[in-house]
Amino acid sequence: MESKRTYQTEEQEKYKDELRLEILGSVVKDRMPKLPYHNYEHAKSVEEAVSRYSDIINRSYEDKFLLRTAAKIHDIIFVKGRKDNEEKSAEFAEVYLPLILYTPLKIQTIKSLVLATKMPQNPNNYLEQLLCDADLDNLGRLDFFELGEKVRIELGIPDNEKWYEQQLKFLTNHQYHTDVARTLRDSGKEANVKKLEKMIQEAKC
Repeated sequence: MESKRTYQTEEQEKYKDELRLEILGSVVKDRMPKLPYHNYEHAKSVEEAVSRYSDIINRSYEDKFLLRTAAKIHDIIFVKGRKDNEEKSAEFAEVYLPLILYTPLKIQTIKSLVLATKMPQNPNNYLEQLLCDADLDNLGRLDFFELGEKVRIELGIPDNEKWYEQQLKFLTNHQYHTDVARTLRDSGKEANVKKLEKMIQEAKC
């Protein structure tokens, strides 16, 4: 009987957590910047990536919940040219999450996760590594160039050889932190590197 009661309590808490994520998603959709790259679609993409990682490596529901929350809000405060966007997003978590009954301990973890995504990335634990990798999951995806174009437009950088070289430098210097991200995205990242090298050569002709 005690086991059944415990199971029911756990299921009730999961249901409440899913409601919190749903409410938070609506807030994020409304509050996210409407920039070419840093927008609601980016937040959704990072959440999907970190959820995928979590499922593959069988992380607990609790870890996945924390990661999904942080993914939703990691760029909710984003002003071009500002160096404190992650700090401001962490402050948003501190102010808003208590309103939908996140516990202080969970909020502290979520704030640390958000802050870990600040470039250059410097995660301090495995959950932070997972979120950082999810934030740059697109580096090894087929839509890398499509999203890269949105970054270029957002930054106001000319579409020329120099931009391709900047992308190439970033890709070749980047390493995923976790085995799951490396397994999923390293081969795609290598393909994107080769394509960039070809684009640079063609631009020089």
